[in-house]
Amino acid sequence: MNNICGLDFGTSNTISTVYQNGSTVMVPFEGNKSLPSCVFFPFKEIDNPIYGDVATNTYVNNGYGRYMKSFKRILGTPFFDQGTNLKPGKNILFHDIIVDFLKHVKNKTEAFTKKETDYVVVGRPVRLSEGGKNDDNSGIHQLESILKEVGYKNYSFLEEPIAAAYYHKKSLENKSLAIIADLGGGTCDFTIVEINNNDLSILSTSGVSIGGTDLDSYFALKAFFPELGYKSVDKFKGLALPDSPFRNASDWNKITTSLYTFKTEMLVKKMVGNAKYPEKVSQLQKLVTDKNAHSLLGEIEDTKIKLSETEGLNFNSKFIPNASNLNITKDLLENAIGNSVHKILKTSSECCKLAGVEEKTIDYLILTGGTSKTPFIKELFKETFLNAKLIENNSMDSVALGLLEKAKMDVM
Repeated sequence: MNNICGLDFGTSNTISTVYQNGSTVMVPFEGNKSLPSCVFFPFKEIDNPIYGDVATNTYVNNGYGRYMKSFKRILGTPFFDQGTNLKPGKNILFHDIIVDFLKHVKNKTEAFTKKETDYVVVGRPVRLSEGGKNDDNSGIHQLESILKEVGYKNYSFLEEPIAAAYYHKKSLENKSLAIIADLGGGTCDFTIVEINNNDLSILSTSGVSIGGTDLDSYFALKAFFPELGYKSVDKFKGLALPDSPFRNASDWNKITTSLYTFKTEMLVKKMVGNAKYPEKVSQLQKLVTDKNAHSLLGEIEDTKIKLSETEGLNFNSKFIPNASNLNITKDLLENAIGNSVHKILKTSSECCKLAGVEEKTIDYLILTGGTSKTPFIKELFKETFLNAKLIENNSMDSVALGLLEKAKMDVM
């Protein structure tokens, strides 16, 4: 085997790494080292999907078609076998969506290396779903089936925080303990490792199916969706309006699987007629009928990122026209995501218990993944592992780079 690859198929972004001319290289996609995990199906060329930033830009600039993002999270869920309608009369299975996306990644990789991939190590979360071990196993079986159809002849899986540990191994001192926290878009995963005589021992792994996309959803519901009528009441009995359309509109996957349906359109139309504040719910109705929920959620995600650098800002969106200059603060964000962040922290502590170590004995705290960039989250981890040296270099790439390190160990 002379052409190896590390494949980090992520909820938000995908990275492919190769070993070329004695060096580790990240395959360029559209001039970048990662490919956003999203797809756009143009209605005029429904069988020729577009991927990555080009897909997002086409959709945002009034592209006439169907947009999907973060479809990795469908693995291990009931929606995987149900599929989704691209347009009337055109249904597609999520299996096929992911196959085509990864074929695109494989083709780009092999065009870059000018060789067929002989062996690939694929990253996987510690927990693929919250449905229990059986659902988690079904997700892995689904991914195996996908990899075979994509055309990978030889492959293996490696848990993502362990991959990051392989990459950072050279930075850790002998006889030290480290926790690797891989805080991604779909899951947050942990591993405790011990370095002894240059050997890396895995003491424990743990994970939770909460990630950055969930935080986006909670933030949307708390800070923005009340302007669309979330938590408001009907004009007859003062009862709360159904919340399912709001929850579906705030979730990247449920937008794809549940929001843009005739059933939801009829429910929201009825909600407008019953609402005490119909001017708010009518904005939700327009969001659904015009299929703009992805665009609004993208703006909310951008706002979350901007709050890393400021205490507050004014939010303006054509998708919530009745609420111009909405004041959004960092405190509001932290309040919206606080419970979920503490569940993530609890999972890291459980990982320590599984390893038989205490948080205060950890020498290194290694943070990876886009969610680790949120200052609120980073500070809580630093407080939890107060004696640990923080390492966060190559935080967006270390999993992919570590997967290639494992591939090199396997074949060389």
